[in-house]
Amino acid sequence: MTTLNNQKSLLGKVWKLRPQNSGLNMFQNILKNRGIDGTDNVNAYLNPNYKKGFHNPFLMKNMDRAIERLNRAIDNQERIVIFGDYDVDGISGTAVLYNALALCGANLSYRLPHRLNDGYGINMKFIEEFKQINLKVLITVDCGISCREQINKAAEYGVDVIITDHHTIPEQIPEGAYAILHPKQTDCPYPFKGLTGAGVAYKLASALITARFEGPERDRILFSLLDLASLGTVADIGPLLDENRIIVKYGLEAMQNSNWPGLKMLMESAGIEPKQKVEVTDIGFKIGPRINAAGRIDHPYFALQMLLHQGDQIEGRQKAAYLEKLNLERQQMVQKALEEAELKYAEKPEYQKVFIAWSSEWHVGILGLICSKIMEKHNLPTIILQEHPDHLVASFRSTENFNAVDALNHVKDYLEHYGGHAQAAGFSIKKENLPAFIEHLTNYAADVLETHRFEQELAIDAEIEKSDINDNFIRLLSQMEPFGVGNSKPIFLVKNVVLEDLKAVGKEKNHLHFQANTGTGRFSSIAFKMSKYLPQLADMKAADLACHLEKNIFNGREHIQFQILDITPIV
Repeated sequence: MTTLNNQKSLLGKVWKLRPQNSGLNMFQNILKNRGIDGTDNVNAYLNPNYKKGFHNPFLMKNMDRAIERLNRAIDNQERIVIFGDYDVDGISGTAVLYNALALCGANLSYRLPHRLNDGYGINMKFIEEFKQINLKVLITVDCGISCREQINKAAEYGVDVIITDHHTIPEQIPEGAYAILHPKQTDCPYPFKGLTGAGVAYKLASALITARFEGPERDRILFSLLDLASLGTVADIGPLLDENRIIVKYGLEAMQNSNWPGLKMLMESAGIEPKQKVEVTDIGFKIGPRINAAGRIDHPYFALQMLLHQGDQIEGRQKAAYLEKLNLERQQMVQKALEEAELKYAEKPEYQKVFIAWSSEWHVGILGLICSKIMEKHNLPTIILQEHPDHLVASFRSTENFNAVDALNHVKDYLEHYGGHAQAAGFSIKKENLPAFIEHLTNYAADVLETHRFEQELAIDAEIEKSDINDNFIRLLSQMEPFGVGNSKPIFLVKNVVLEDLKAVGKEKNHLHFQANTGTGRFSSIAFKMSKYLPQLADMKAADLACHLEKNIFNGREHIQFQILDITPIV
């Protein structure tokens, strides 16, 4: 990529222009840089089809075996329990399967673990309960692949376990499982490997509904489950490519007139108006946090019961109000912990390459949130731990150039348990091992990141000519939606712009609003959390802008808006 700004931007970022391929127009070039070229690929990307675009669910290894067992259980009214994880992915995936199985007339119930009391995955106490109730079929959602001991014990008790999961496959899988549905397992021919837990659950639901329904009724049910599946796909940061793109695109559409009363009430509580266009950010910043709050600081049952709610309006709104209360408490806890973590880190100047802080006061349910916010601020691999009398539990969020699992593998001798992904992991450690762990991890990080410059880069998709900023181009960009991980919203460079009518806006006056005068038009511009630069910008004659181009609707009127990501002064 080519460096664009020779001087520092307001945010201290180095702007890099992605490759510009000759012979392509700007839009084609943006797609090519994302690996999308050729007529068929471009058409499939711009016009995804939920009926024709999905892969056959029976391509997934063991799907036919799973459906055979579920059909038998439904027909014989054998009891089925769905066991989901406590986050949005697990909760929404559980809701997908519960609704699908209920429509098939299954004898059905569910279980979710309590984060503090039960921990991640299937605690053995649940297995003992399943023995007592003579359970015949157990389906896991967003967990199970790492629960070898528990699932093998369930098999000994006569429980047929169907695992649906997407997490890293361990060296020893639960060989006692009746069927494992995991797109990344050995010899699985399923074409798309990027499904989240909710996505795998949706594929099992799709296979079941396809086996038991026909024609328009089948299509109606499959479409109605997409909004629930989209919740976990977005919240678990599934790459918005291939099937995930279809799940989210049509899930957002289904959400505008959801078939699920509980979800509609939750959306209303989150400030999403009925039948308005729902965005990925609505899941990420409004719906998802309210669902997650229950699993983080209370019990995930509250969130699942909200999604499954079919009763009266008063009871549904009470449930939504309780999730709202939990979310506000969670926000306050995170803010307090962030301030404390910064102070603790400031006392440890030796941690130069990794941000590490711990406290007994930080709730385990918010460790990942603290990690993410600190990593975003400092651009450092970040480990936040909750301290207990004899051990600590941790969340680990890492930068793109530092693999969290590789780092933990390097220091695994000091850990009790660990696991996760390249950029997000977790572990537990005995308190006596913490000093040695920190020493070896920080040394490892120093070696790996020795040549890394801790200045952030901003990748620009294209420099846009001012005459191209019009409604037609915005409509073309909208065909790239939904945006998210794996399909990021394009970033444009707009050169030599005069900033007019600058002012601080928002409840706390921490955002910046101005009119960007390009010479061919004036465009409303919003720069979130950048009002502190107002004095500096007020004296600026002109600037280059790095921004998203988007359509904004205000008071029923549409206009083009710049969402400012960074500004480089022209001097």
